[in-house]
Amino acid sequence: MKRGALLLTVIAGLAVFLVVLALYLPASWFASALPPQAHCVDLGGSVWQGECLGLAVNNSKLGDASWNFAPGGALGGKLRGDVNVRGSALNAQADIETSFRGVGELRNVVARFPLDPAFSPDLPPDKRGNLSADLKRVVIGEAGAIRQVEGTLELVDFRQIGAHPLELGSYRLTFDGATQPDGSVVGKLRDIGGPFIVEGTATLTPPNTVVVVGYITGRTAQAESLVRESTVGPPDASGRSEFRFENSF
Repeated sequence: MKRGALLLTVIAGLAVFLVVLALYLPASWFASALPPQAHCVDLGGSVWQGECLGLAVNNSKLGDASWNFAPGGALGGKLRGDVNVRGSALNAQADIETSFRGVGELRNVVARFPLDPAFSPDLPPDKRGNLSADLKRVVIGEAGAIRQVEGTLELVDFRQIGAHPLELGSYRLTFDGATQPDGSVVGKLRDIGGPFIVEGTATLTPPNTVVVVGYITGRTAQAESLVRESTVGPPDASGRSEFRFENSF
């Protein structure tokens, strides 16, 4: 065999080997590449189609995760596929199309999980409730900045437990998919039952600030008394009290 033909045969063989290797890379090879706050008891399958059994993030036990990505997308620098997490507390799924830096979109995001320190130690110890997300589309920019959101977030059966139990209501935050001229994303906040009437907005400002403003009124005398104690300034002419808080995420 001529040297040129031999060289082409070797190159072709190496190319086939690399393609096969890329398609079937064991997921366990990349355990060290996981974020430091994430841990898997066992990794199986490949980096494109695999599972993480016993997924925990920041000491919160989430359950078992599985993923299914298209290897061809990697050639264009994209992650395309879906992710599912199933556990006793958390159930979540999403379709993903992002760059390796995390810039891109999440679609058909559905998640259900409890507001409970047994699920996440960082949550308030005296608060309980159930959180859910039903988001058609989330656009993520550089540095994880949220650029667009379409869908709803809900907190239901929110309550305080302990020595002074208190029902705190249920709420829905709705995003219409629009982006404001300054790059922020605004959702409409409404109560969906409980002792308080709430109407307001939540504004997500890049890279990671949320500002919630609105009005709150008690449906009962006890609830209204709590509103007066916890808000600053007198109610307006219609009896509504203004509230505002800001945080980072």
